[in-house]
Amino acid sequence: MSARTGVGAWLELMRIGNAPTVVSNVFAGMAVGLQARLADIPVPLGTGAVLVAGTVLTYVAGMILNDAFDAQADARERPSRPIPSGRIGIAGARFVGLLTLAVGAAMLAVSGEGTPWWAVLLAGSVVLYNAIHAWFPGAFVVMAACRAIVPVIAARAVSPGADGALLGWVAGGAFAYVAALGLVARNEVQGLPPVARAVRWTLPIAACAPLGVWLAEGVGPESAVTVTLGLVSMASAVVGVVTGVRLAASSGAHAVPAAVGTWLGVIPLIDAATCFLLGRPLLGLLCVAMFGLSGALRPRFAAS
Repeated sequence: MSARTGVGAWLELMRIGNAPTVVSNVFAGMAVGLQARLADIPVPLGTGAVLVAGTVLTYVAGMILNDAFDAQADARERPSRPIPSGRIGIAGARFVGLLTLAVGAAMLAVSGEGTPWWAVLLAGSVVLYNAIHAWFPGAFVVMAACRAIVPVIAARAVSPGADGALLGWVAGGAFAYVAALGLVARNEVQGLPPVARAVRWTLPIAACAPLGVWLAEGVGPESAVTVTLGLVSMASAVVGVVTGVRLAASSGAHAVPAAVGTWLGVIPLIDAATCFLLGRPLLGLLCVAMFGLSGALRPRFAAS
C-alpha cells in the first residue's frame, strides 16, 4: 500500500472503512425507537441524518485520538501509520480529533429530547478509552460501551419511550460482540494468548443477538418476508464471524488484523437482521448497503 498524503492520510487515520459499521448501529437503534411509535410511521429522515452525521463524526474523532495517544507505540510497532510516518502532525491530529468529537457529540445531544446525557457519556467514554487503553487491560470494556451507547442514542432520539427489552438486546448484543472483538484485537500485534483464543468463539453467539429481538417483539406470520431477510442476514453474519475465527487461528503475520477487519465488517449484517426482524425493511436494506460500503473501503484503509 502506498503512503497516502493529504486527504488520503486523514482517511487512513480515521479508519474510514469502519465508519459504515457505526452507521448501521444507528439504523438498528432507530428501528427500536420506531417500535414505540405508530407502526406505520415513516423513518424520520431529518433525525436520521443528524444521528448518522453525529455518530460518524464521533467515531472518526475516536480513531484520530486513538492514533494521537498511541503515537509512541505506533512508532515502534506500526511506523507506517500517518502520525509516526510524519504525514500528519500529532498536534494537528489532537486538535482535529477533539474538535470533531465536540461537534459530533453536540449533534447527538440535540438529536432528541432523550439524548443529551447519553451523548455526553459517549464522548467521555471515547476520551477515556483512548487515554487508558494502552496500559489498562480492561479498556476494551469501555470501547464496547461506546458501541452499545450508539443504538441507545438513536432509539431515544426517535422515541424517548423506546422499549427497554428490545434496546437491551440490541445494545447488549453490540456490547458483547465488541467486547469479545476488542479483547482479541488487543493482541493483534503479539499474537493470541489462550484466553483470547477461547473468547473469539463467543463472537458467533453474540452475532445471534437479533434472535432475542425477534423473540421479544414476537414478529407475526404476516412478517414472513422480513423475518426471512432478517434470518438470512444473521446467518450471513455468523458465517462471516466464523470465517474470521478460523482466520485468526492461522499462523500468518497479518492473520489477527485480517480477522478483526472481517469481524468489524459483518456488524452491519447483524444490524440488518435487527431491522428486518423489527419490520423495518428500509433500514435493513440501508444496513446491507453499509455492509457493502465497508467491504469496499476496508481493503484500501486498514480496519485496525
